Amino acid sequence: MSKANIHLLRGDDLYSVALAVKTITASLGADFDAAMNTSRLDGKSASFEDLQTALTTLPFFGSNRLVMVDNALSKIDKNSQEKFLKLLDATPGSTHAIFQVEDHRKWRKDANGSWIQLWETLSTTHWLVKWIAAHENAEIIDLALPDEKTMDSWVAGEAKRLGGSFEPDAARELARHTGNDTGIASQEISKLLTFVDFKRAVSVKDVIECVSVEGSADVFVMLDDLVEGKISQAQSLMRRLLESTPPEAILGAVIHRFRQLIQVREALDAREDLKVLVDRKVLFGNQVGKYSAAARRFTMEQLTDIYARLLQMDVQSKTSSVGLDTNLEMLVMELG
Repeated sequence: MSKANIHLLRGDDLYSVALAVKTITASLGADFDAAMNTSRLDGKSASFEDLQTALTTLPFFGSNRLVMVDNALSKIDKNSQEKFLKLLDATPGSTHAIFQVEDHRKWRKDANGSWIQLWETLSTTHWLVKWIAAHENAEIIDLALPDEKTMDSWVAGEAKRLGGSFEPDAARELARHTGNDTGIASQEISKLLTFVDFKRAVSVKDVIECVSVEGSADVFVMLDDLVEGKISQAQSLMRRLLESTPPEAILGAVIHRFRQLIQVREALDAREDLKVLVDRKVLFGNQVGKYSAAARRFTMEQLTDIYARLLQMDVQSKTSSVGLDTNLEMLVMELG
């Protein structure tokens, strides 16, 4: 386990980001009191003073504090970089600070003409990356979404982490259905490992029976029907899904799909080649046609309104008497 207390989570795999946060939290020891010693800030809205208070406050009734900062560099410009680094220098070792920055891998030719992958924002020349490289108490954890060629390897690795295994062809078959949505893929992996009772490797037949269109109702088919305007089919699948799947998992999948469609709509409106979304791993190459057709069914205003509605549903599920399952069924009707 790393001895660092400053952790930069760099990447666009939000599922793996959540896992990394859990791992860091678990490393804080038995005396870590999350209720008393956790702060979570959004870099888009938090002031520098908010950040300073969170990072420099000493722990209560324990040996560690945890500070999580989403969108960590949103308000850090050239004029505030030095002040931000001085704050990092002043952060006590008892505070574990997790800074999450969404970043994407891109391909570029080096001086020798060979293709290499680089980070779009937090490259080796970035001021924060340089600071971390010079400090033993700081680390970068890279969490990039797998691409189309490596998603089956990701599936195999996740299955191993969960205590099971996949046959190579089965990993490729699952990746074909999930794309690189690692959160959804992990849910399907768990379901498949349970299906085989962790006693053997998951086969292609298992994937077809449990995940694919030919098998049971699943979230991928429902999402396709929903965004393609096949509302009666989407309603039927949604009801069947809610009988066996936590509504929180379904909501996460719907949010992810509409976030993808917003990015596709942006590219279409800007008359960009959608290959840029494949390069950024927003889509797999074989998804471009289907997702562009779905995005053309909506205006950008409609997509952003739907996305805001989904986020509102997430909040309501925690604060309102309206059940998330009811809200999900209402959403399908609203899109009809």
